[in-house]
Amino acid sequence: MMKHFLLLAMLVLAPCLTHLTEAVPSTLKPESQDRDKTSYTWTDRHEAIKLRHQSVKPEYVIIGDSITHHWGGEPADWFGQYGQASWARLFGPHTVTNMGFGFDYVDNAYYRVEQGELDGISPRVVILMIGTNNLGHRKDSAQACADNTKALVSLIRQKTPASKILILGILPRREKELGPVIADTNKHLASLADNKTIFFANPGLALQSNEPGIIRNTCTSDGVHLKPTGYGILGEEIAGTLSRIDSSYKGGKVPRPETIDGIAPEQIQLAAIGDSITDNYHKAQPPYQDFLPIWKEFYTPYNAVNLGVSGNTTDDVLARIGNQGILDHISPKVVQIMIGTNDTGQGISEEETFRGIRRVVDKVRAKLPESHILLIGILPSNIHHWHVPAAAEPVKKFQTDMKVNDRLARFYSDRSDVTFLDIRHVFLNPDGSLRSELFYDPHVVVINGQKAGPLHPDTKGQRLMAETIHPFIERLLKNRDDSQPD
Repeated sequence: MMKHFLLLAMLVLAPCLTHLTEAVPSTLKPESQDRDKTSYTWTDRHEAIKLRHQSVKPEYVIIGDSITHHWGGEPADWFGQYGQASWARLFGPHTVTNMGFGFDYVDNAYYRVEQGELDGISPRVVILMIGTNNLGHRKDSAQACADNTKALVSLIRQKTPASKILILGILPRREKELGPVIADTNKHLASLADNKTIFFANPGLALQSNEPGIIRNTCTSDGVHLKPTGYGILGEEIAGTLSRIDSSYKGGKVPRPETIDGIAPEQIQLAAIGDSITDNYHKAQPPYQDFLPIWKEFYTPYNAVNLGVSGNTTDDVLARIGNQGILDHISPKVVQIMIGTNDTGQGISEEETFRGIRRVVDKVRAKLPESHILLIGILPSNIHHWHVPAAAEPVKKFQTDMKVNDRLARFYSDRSDVTFLDIRHVFLNPDGSLRSELFYDPHVVVINGQKAGPLHPDTKGQRLMAETIHPFIERLLKNRDDSQPD
């Protein structure tokens, strides 16, 4: 009888044992590592997370490598956190554990979970963002990376059976040869989702250049790791996914301010987004930067807010929309956008600058579906002696900017919700040369002992620009008022 019982037990257990064996592929090697030992101590961080989970019961955990480790949150160590503003906005009031470990493979994350990092907790969502080191450093195949991740997902399911699992696609990198491998891996990872308890999202698409799998330079510090700009864009993408899969998610928002630029949010009729050329309207520094009176004359009557920040690229604007929530809690009738000159100044191509401006327009449209967008073309310039890559070929930058404007004019020609306005003629002579006398830089900006070339309009140039734009703002605001029901 006992032999028959044991035989029956073995037959019952056999399928389970087979399943567990299949769940751990031969490519997976669970182990600790010390590849980043000069930056942090792997075992100390592992123990710190286990200790944290003895008393802290997080609502979310995010398992990852250095990209997660460098982001923000707790437990913090000396590895460095470069996206804390984005982290705070992404997770808001929630309790979260950062389970990112610099230079981890999926294999090392598997080992960490196996050795107790999820024991005693039951997060609402376990987020996975790992695998880039398997592809970029160990040169795993797409299938091997996906198989290892599948095993990790199975282990997480065993450890926290009530948790939802969100698998994030491998983020784009700079190495062109990895683009196809990243894309292939993400296809495999997407197939792991059942959209009930296991979900897949690919927020890295928002960081990708026009080449699949290749990250935009403005989002990365070294081709792999993210700048604060990259974290801002990434965080907003993840926030959107968490909102869809977790009804208890309350992050991704900023508190409603009492005023913005001294104006109650509900009274704002116009928002101006841009870089230093927009930001300069805050300044009142005669004789070349007496701009505040112009703003007060042409924008203040519409309860306008100035959302320009010096040095911003299109990706910086996207990150500010994500990190700072600059469009949260407002519903202006018109949004003026003038951005792109810093993109081409950094040597970003015509195609990428064009796409970057479109991304900003699309994001504003998604945030403010009822607002009309007034898109201003890139101003002409001659940036010789500036400290940016494009200063080596200022004529090329000028030509690139004008080509971007031409493409934007064609692209938005049939849009009823976007008005494109090219005001280059204000700053050009009849022969097409630049009216340098309308820019303050040659008078006041000296870089490495050299006078900088024309980039920022002076008081006269800024007034001419405002006078040119103003009739369009008036008409758009009137159209918006006329379209409102009585």
